[in-house]
Amino acid sequence: MANFIFYCNGTKLTGFGHLSRCLNIARAISSIKHDSHILFFGEFDRFSCERIAKFGFKVASKHFVFVDNMTVIADSYHLSFSSLFELKATGINLCIIDDFDQYNYDFLDLIINFRFNAETLCNVTPAHRLGLRYFSFAEELRPLRQRRLGLESINTNKIKTILVFIGGDDRFDVANKVVHALDRLLIDKEIILLDRHTRSIFLKNNAYKSLAFIDDMSVVYQQADLIINGGGLTKYEAGFCLIPNCAVSQTYEQLQDTLELAKAHLTFDLGLAESATIESLAESIRQFMHTEIKLQRNAMKTFYKQNSTEQLAQEIIKVSNE
Repeated sequence: MANFIFYCNGTKLTGFGHLSRCLNIARAISSIKHDSHILFFGEFDRFSCERIAKFGFKVASKHFVFVDNMTVIADSYHLSFSSLFELKATGINLCIIDDFDQYNYDFLDLIINFRFNAETLCNVTPAHRLGLRYFSFAEELRPLRQRRLGLESINTNKIKTILVFIGGDDRFDVANKVVHALDRLLIDKEIILLDRHTRSIFLKNNAYKSLAFIDDMSVVYQQADLIINGGGLTKYEAGFCLIPNCAVSQTYEQLQDTLELAKAHLTFDLGLAESATIESLAESIRQFMHTEIKLQRNAMKTFYKQNSTEQLAQEIIKVSNE
């Protein structure tokens, strides 16, 4: 019988960020607690099912029944109080990843928010585990961070490849605007667009490559000297890897998170996607490239920790043993 159930979704429609961080935690739990049995429960497309299987985990059937002594780790923005309460009533241990302090319920066993400065943004309870010390990253990112720690601070002249990755839900088609803004600013660089659909975009001044979503983001991060992201998980992964990055946020909640990170030079704010134009993006990226890159490197070295995924996994294992 499974004793750790990850309750999340992973489709092109919902995006893959929730699944990605659940996979990171699942791998860490499996590494620490070798006798653990792990299942994933939710809506997963073929791409996500293959990712889950790659790491030796299985997807539960839609008729899966939760029973006592299981530990459930839920990660979704669309869970209701009643659904969580009913789940807890089955006798399980219930942990939740809560980015925006929307699930601050006293019946939860663990509430995880790895956002930077989460300690100042939440109504903190004993169940909370907060801040970057609990950020879950893929194990493949660890050597990227180590390698970049040994490099000199990057400057604008050394930037050769820019990754644009807005995420699964680019509702305002901002990726296209970002690519064209970069083409206005730069000459003889490579611009990589990672998107759910490969796109043909003609650029005047730079080389362009379009990639579909891949299961190992470290392969793409390894090529990137700078990342422009959609305001979600990618800005954290870029920060862990010491890659300079900007965020054009998809939602108001993402923008608030971006602004907190930007204050500490852990990302650079490009505003909300819905109001972005090629002209405004070009001007903001220009400002970033001339003022922020060195500041970001020092901040990323300070705030991100090598053992944060393991620390989070240990906290979940403690809950399962109680």
